Amino acid sequence: MWHIGGAGVAGSYLYRRLKDSGFDISIYDPKRHDYYIPCGFATNRYHISKFLGNVSIPTDEILEQEADEIKISGNNFSDSNFLPKGLCTIDKMKMEKLMVKNDVVNRFIIPHDSEKIIDATGISRYYLGKIENDVKMYAMEKVCRESPYNDFYFHFFSGGTGYFWSFPLKDRYHIGAGGINLDEVKSYLENYRGERTVARNIRMMPTIGNISSNNVIGAGESIGFISPLLGEGIVPAMENAELLFQCMKKTEEIDELNIIYAGSVKKKLLLYEQIGRLVINIQKNRVFNMHNIFTLRRAIQEVENFGMKPEIMKILWHFIARRE
Repeated sequence: MWHIGGAGVAGSYLYRRLKDSGFDISIYDPKRHDYYIPCGFATNRYHISKFLGNVSIPTDEILEQEADEIKISGNNFSDSNFLPKGLCTIDKMKMEKLMVKNDVVNRFIIPHDSEKIIDATGISRYYLGKIENDVKMYAMEKVCRESPYNDFYFHFFSGGTGYFWSFPLKDRYHIGAGGINLDEVKSYLENYRGERTVARNIRMMPTIGNISSNNVIGAGESIGFISPLLGEGIVPAMENAELLFQCMKKTEEIDELNIIYAGSVKKKLLLYEQIGRLVINIQKNRVFNMHNIFTLRRAIQEVENFGMKPEIMKILWHFIARRE
């Protein structure tokens, strides 16, 4: 029997796929059912729709707001508007509940003597275990009734150290900030009054070489399926869970599965590693090097995947102009 630890996006999606395919599967998450994890709830409706179709959830059932306009400011950007390319907000918590349906989520940790475990616990890697030199950033968010920005808004910190966001929901706003300096993150939110404030760490680099351990296999953010550039993890989590599902249909023998799965995720994890190195280079003012030049187009593609149509020259100027 398989046991999934973590009922977030990756765990819930994988659970539904396996359950509907006849696998002997259970899901565990010790957090209370309404636990609110900081997340902008922003994603690309076109990319998420194909995964929602696999679990019989209409996109409109969890859709909150679609972007009409995307405003960008900060760092080397003068105030600019980018065209949307699918950017939206969703009700992430509702989506996770719909994927699990009325099945039982065990509100405790997986028994230690369990044979086969899938770690979908995100940044904590509770079952896989922590890794050395794990690269993380801070994220903090407030759920607000009002925002000075009616549509989607991004403000990038000087030096590429993080960004502030305001995303519209149906009747609220997610206003948050993420970056490598906690004091800087807090400073951007101190003037906003929120109904609740939540915070956590976000992984900035994939855990290549640490995606499995003995009888435990990682999924989603626990192995680095989250954009190092934008911190978006909803579509990457579902993409990775689908890859693992397809591998498990081929074999449930743990050693063979580890080999097949490692091969299936290698390309995407290497891409995230390259983009993560680009971000770190920019933060350390190592702008002009060959790695950045070769990786920049891939980074721009990440922006498009998130749901924005960037103007390439504005992006280039953002990276190469003299920093304040």
